[in-house]
Amino acid sequence: MTRRWLVLGVLSAALALVSLDNTIVNVALPRLQEDLGATTAQLQWVVDAYSVVFAGSLLLAGALGDRFGRRLLLIIGLVIFIIASLGAVFADTALALTLCRALMGLGGACIMPSTLSILVQVFPSPHERAQAIGIWAAVAGVGVAIGPIIGGFLLEHFSWHAIFWVNPPLSLLMLLATVAFVPESSDPAKPRLDVRGALLCGAGLIALVITIIEIPESGIDAFTITTAVLTVVFLVSFVWWERRAPRPLLPMGLFGVPLFRAAVITVGLVYFALMGAMFFLPQFLQLVQGMTPLQSGLAVVPGAGGLLIASLFSPRIADRIGTRFTVVLGLGVVTLGLASFSTLTAAAPYALVGVTFFCVGLGLGLTLPQATNGVLASVPPERAGMGSAVNDAMSELGGAFGVAILGAAMSITYRQNIEQAITDAGDAVNVLPPGALDAARESLAAASIAAQQLPAEIATIFRTVAGDAFVGGMNWALFVGAGIAALGAVFAWFSFPARVDRVAE
Repeated sequence: MTRRWLVLGVLSAALALVSLDNTIVNVALPRLQEDLGATTAQLQWVVDAYSVVFAGSLLLAGALGDRFGRRLLLIIGLVIFIIASLGAVFADTALALTLCRALMGLGGACIMPSTLSILVQVFPSPHERAQAIGIWAAVAGVGVAIGPIIGGFLLEHFSWHAIFWVNPPLSLLMLLATVAFVPESSDPAKPRLDVRGALLCGAGLIALVITIIEIPESGIDAFTITTAVLTVVFLVSFVWWERRAPRPLLPMGLFGVPLFRAAVITVGLVYFALMGAMFFLPQFLQLVQGMTPLQSGLAVVPGAGGLLIASLFSPRIADRIGTRFTVVLGLGVVTLGLASFSTLTAAAPYALVGVTFFCVGLGLGLTLPQATNGVLASVPPERAGMGSAVNDAMSELGGAFGVAILGAAMSITYRQNIEQAITDAGDAVNVLPPGALDAARESLAAASIAAQQLPAEIATIFRTVAGDAFVGGMNWALFVGAGIAALGAVFAWFSFPARVDRVAE
């Protein structure tokens, strides 16, 4: 029994490494804009390259683990993570950093489903497995939440490259622990790999995210129309192929199982809300409220605390009030938290920000373990790799879409607010040097850099106008996020069973 919980500790630590990298870069976004001259779209790609490649590779990675061994895949993923992180340390352009983040996503795709599918094998008892999944989910969420704290501390003392220094030594430690303690497991049937399905799925997801990110930057032009058409072609082809493949990467019949369908959609919604919020809030705290990177990282501690507490108690709460009520309660709390975030002003006190972070974390912690348990309850143990991969893919897709869709909503509203401010200012804008208005239109960080070249009085007004435009865009985006979380709560009420008493054997 002791060894099983030790294995859980190793698996959870490996998962924390992957989860941490989902958000550690967020706190560095203002610094990246300054040092690399990155646009908002380039920042979205730095964040989303990790998530999109992660999500696009997960199903194939899960199948590889089922066939060749889940521990082996975990080890390969850790090695890839080390190589990609070392590359990011030396990246000096937004493109180079994006490519390294994409390679990290590939490593994460090998690590994350391996941890969950091994967990399923190590804990055959439904009751213990539910507890283990609660701990696993708590670690995943806390990894996401503490990323900005670690990143903020490193940025306080070093350049932005330092946020990637933590990965190689931790990955090496996890690799040694995996070799020493984690047992190997695989599907005895040794299923054939659906490479065609993996390629179609990955291409479709990448084309979709490109479309969402580029439309606010370029508008509806030949490029975005092409990527939109390719999205439809690839994803429709993927569904068509999966319905006919002898051993599909993603059996479409699973979506006919009510619990599976409800659980995977809920997982996606949870991460949509989490990653969407985490994209904006470090920029708000640093560029609008003037916090240092470390202070903005510490500002999310209440969210991490709420998520950890709720994740650990979620199984017990579900035992008392049922799965459906627990999921709906969690999504309801997330809705309230995001709605509160959507009312923040530039002068909002930290007490309000901290309480709101705590509420969002509490809601996520209630929901995530139940949704994850629901996914695994829908698949047989020998397909645990596939089930884990679907769960993880939905979390990464939800996060990628949260950044892309809410980021697009923010960008559009920000530019509208800036244009309105320019119109209202009339001839007063003529005192600004060439390029200042273009910088303001680009992003808040670019406006802050341009303000450094202005006389003090004008610079203060310039920063205030740009900050107010950003806050307005952020508020609208998070209001949209709150609406989506509310729809998720309604969906969960009608889709989840009253109880998921056991994980499928």
